[in-house]
Amino acid sequence: MTEPQVWTLIGVFAAVMIGAVSLLLRQADKTLTALSGQSQNTLAVLSRQNENTLTSLSRQNENMITSFRREIDARLEGFQGQFDARFEAMDAKFDARFEAMDAKFDARFDAMDAKVDSRLGSIDRRLEELDKEVANLATRFWGSS
Repeated sequence: MTEPQVWTLIGVFAAVMIGAVSLLLRQADKTLTALSGQSQNTLAVLSRQNENTLTSLSRQNENMITSFRREIDARLEGFQGQFDARFEAMDAKFDARFEAMDAKFDARFDAMDAKVDSRLGSIDRRLEELDKEVANLATRFWGSS
């Protein structure tokens, strides 16, 4: 696969994962909202019966929701850490590969520069020799007449 294809796959994967996390959070929010609504109805009925029971159930409900939210937050932080580590590993791999490719290209270009320089030097010497010969011929031709 080419580099753009790999980055595209990484982007698609990240988008899918972010979408999945968003859906999970939305479902959790709806569930919590539904639980909250049910709790409020239950508490209204219980408040008519007994005020002490209402306070006890409200505390229990809040603790459950808080612990559920904390658990979800902890899991999401764990996923985020895993993704960060994986992306950093991929970045390191790509950086190493790019540096290796840069070194190879630099070496090849340096070799080509050396070849071109030596060939241009050879051509320059030949042109100087040809110039001297033409000057000698011109001197002989015009100098002899």
